[in-house]
Amino acid sequence: MNNNNENKNLQDNAQETNKSPKSSFFAKRWTFPVIYLAASVLIVGLMYAKSQNAAPYDVKKTTETPKVAGPAVPSTDTDATAANAAPTFQWPVGEGGADAAVSMDFYRDDASEEDKAASIISYDNSFIANQGVNLGLKNDASFTVVSAAKGTVLSVSEDPLMGQTIEIQHEGGYTTYYASLTSVDVQKGAQVLAGQPIAKTGNNRLEKDEKNHLHFELRKDGKPVDPNTVLPKKPKLDNAKTTHTDSEQSAATTSTDAQEKASSTSTAPAEKKPDAATNSKMPAPATPAAPSAPAEKTE
Repeated sequence: MNNNNENKNLQDNAQETNKSPKSSFFAKRWTFPVIYLAASVLIVGLMYAKSQNAAPYDVKKTTETPKVAGPAVPSTDTDATAANAAPTFQWPVGEGGADAAVSMDFYRDDASEEDKAASIISYDNSFIANQGVNLGLKNDASFTVVSAAKGTVLSVSEDPLMGQTIEIQHEGGYTTYYASLTSVDVQKGAQVLAGQPIAKTGNNRLEKDEKNHLHFELRKDGKPVDPNTVLPKKPKLDNAKTTHTDSEQSAATTSTDAQEKASSTSTAPAEKKPDAATNSKMPAPATPAAPSAPAEKTE
């Protein structure tokens, strides 16, 4: 009997010995509440840390959003518009050129046949359409050439056909070209103002019949532009050579008329004197009247 009790105790002890520490740990009542509490603390800590790290990013994002919708975009458009805007141009005539007029106009395809013919340059058996406007005075006098607008001098050169030339760059892609010059007062790279004197007028080989004049061209992105479309209309001036010929012919005609009148005036009394003498000598009235008729035919 005692042996049986001992065996039973040994078995119970063996069973208790075989129980794992893990099973005995979870068997305690306070184990799971402690685990839940620790997990809750860990979760709350992680959420707090995340909120602390996210706060600066959210604030930064909020402050940057108004900058995107600010006035930066319209200012870019304004700058682009200003860059493409045409400057205010003026006719490039200065001192002594107040009466300068158009001696040869810009060639336009929609102009009349007469105006087209007047805008063509004849040189060396070839014909060239005028891509600018020629300005001159009736007396062929030289006058001061000024810059048509504010800009930068691109080039100053001597052209074999156009003489001394100046090219100036302006805002909006515009350039102005001045030819048939003398006494150039600017250099390449110089900054010039509108109305600033840059040279004097002269002559050139291509347009030698124009005599003393200014050849002026306006270009937009390298393409010719009729200056009359952006500048006040200027009166036209007859070609200097034609004007002089007409004046000479008019003077010659006036002189011839004056001579004829003087001749007829002096001849008439000379013919009447014999008539008066004949009339005093002859009693008959009809015969002396005959010579007066040929005298009138001679006139």
